[in-house]
Amino acid sequence: MKGRTTLVAGRRKNGFYLWTVRVLVFMLVFGQFGVYGGNRAHAATSSRVVSSSYDYHYVLTEQDGNLRVNQKAIDLRWARDYSLNSSGYSFSRRQSVSGTVPKMTNVAFGTYTSTYAGKVEKAIMIDFSEIWHYYTVMEYRQSGTSVGQWDISHVDVFGYETPRYVQNFEATQLSLVVNADTGVVVDFVSNLNPYYTRKAESFSFVKESATNPPITSTPEIPVNLSAAATDVAANLAWGAAKQAVQYEIEENGTIKGPFYGVGYASTQLSPNTLYTYRVRGVNKLGTGEWSEPYTLTTLLKKPVLTVVAEESKNTVQWNAVEYADRYQLQIDGGTPIELGNVTSYEHGALEANSTHTYTLKAYSAANESDWSVTVKQLTVPDRADGFKITDATLNKLSLSWSAVKGATGYDVEIDGTIVAVTGTTYNKTGLTPNTEYTFRIRPKNAGGPGSWSQAITGTTQMSTPVIQTNATQEEIILVWPAIEGATSYEVEVDGVVIGGITEPIYTHTALKAGTVHKYRVRAINSNNTSAWTAVKSQTTLPDSVSGLAINTVTNAAIALKW
Repeated sequence: MKGRTTLVAGRRKNGFYLWTVRVLVFMLVFGQFGVYGGNRAHAATSSRVVSSSYDYHYVLTEQDGNLRVNQKAIDLRWARDYSLNSSGYSFSRRQSVSGTVPKMTNVAFGTYTSTYAGKVEKAIMIDFSEIWHYYTVMEYRQSGTSVGQWDISHVDVFGYETPRYVQNFEATQLSLVVNADTGVVVDFVSNLNPYYTRKAESFSFVKESATNPPITSTPEIPVNLSAAATDVAANLAWGAAKQAVQYEIEENGTIKGPFYGVGYASTQLSPNTLYTYRVRGVNKLGTGEWSEPYTLTTLLKKPVLTVVAEESKNTVQWNAVEYADRYQLQIDGGTPIELGNVTSYEHGALEANSTHTYTLKAYSAANESDWSVTVKQLTVPDRADGFKITDATLNKLSLSWSAVKGATGYDVEIDGTIVAVTGTTYNKTGLTPNTEYTFRIRPKNAGGPGSWSQAITGTTQMSTPVIQTNATQEEIILVWPAIEGATSYEVEVDGVVIGGITEPIYTHTALKAGTVHKYRVRAINSNNTSAWTAVKSQTTLPDSVSGLAINTVTNAAIALKW
């Protein structure tokens, strides 16, 4: 069979006719041959072989509308993004394409090279009669101080609005390129692709020229079976056996497959466990002989690290690995440190805001693990200094502290509740008068929070009295509601503070009539005070009128004097 196969699709002239023809073609291809190009004639199972490389190292199959190359799924979608930004100008382009198995027309294996994808030694080029296409271009322009403007277009290089279906008679080619080793779509070849339409980039595809050999005997014995093990998987590889189309793998006596290709990943294995493998070829005439067995022991379970950052140190922790009796810890890519049968290590004397990396390997007397995933940890900032209460009112306490180098923020703890703060001051409002509150602070950065400061306490002021006054000619009386928690009061009278007042009343006596006096009051106990009230001015009543007498009397008025 040639490396490139063809399935021709008709254009949409008559819907019913075309639908009928496609159904018949589908039944013919899959019912009689099961393949694009007839590869199923060489297969030992009923899997739908679409095409294969000449040596059967790569086999394209279809199951329930989904493609696979060997055992790897292929998602028939591709997208490419491009953006450019400069002062006053921005440009972005996004193109996405998707195809489906029923719209495939040609399949070819070979080597693909493009400016975008680089060189793909083992590539599959899949042509389509129709693809779904979406295209977006966004441009932003601004000149001087004028307001910038966006220009957004969904029109493709042919001048049509997208998203839309594109037929192969509209374009010179509609092809997706697949990396046969990974199953990933790596490029879109078409003059619908603006990079190839405008010759800004180039591509080339060299088809394999060899043909599939005829099947005349059962497969020969595979050779050079080898495997690389992790703690939970074994990746097998072997040399291709002549006349083999597929392969079966025996794992500890259990036969799996058949599979395509000359490699197989056995997963969900148990760590530190012995496994024996054999492989044999399969074709339409039967199965070949088993290869020589290959025995391996999976590695110890790979450790999983966590790092706890504290001030000036990082503590590396892990769960004990079964069968392990010692560990090696590599710090910052240096020479591994030998550790005993422990599950933590303290990396101390570290500079604040420095980054360190850690990876761990477990060992037993006869085995070892892979290195763990490397964990990167930023050391946390040093603790905050100068933490203090700067002001207190009846419902607010104000805090301040010195900035900590490298800190991106702070946590303030108020009676067990943590509040995130970005600056070096904080006002806690809505508090209860004459109540004690406890505070701590810690700096933090991307590595985590640092150490807590020493706790400090602050007490809100008592409630401020509200005074009322009542005046006579010779005295002024001040009264106010009793303040909770107060044991006495101070009254400032015309600038002189009088203390030791135990009741919420004060009488200012021996005053002259018609004189102005100023007062303010605050509540006091043994360890707290309230704020002073606002100054209140009060004037005594004027003297009584004396010498009142009738001066003159007429038939219409009486005149008084005093």
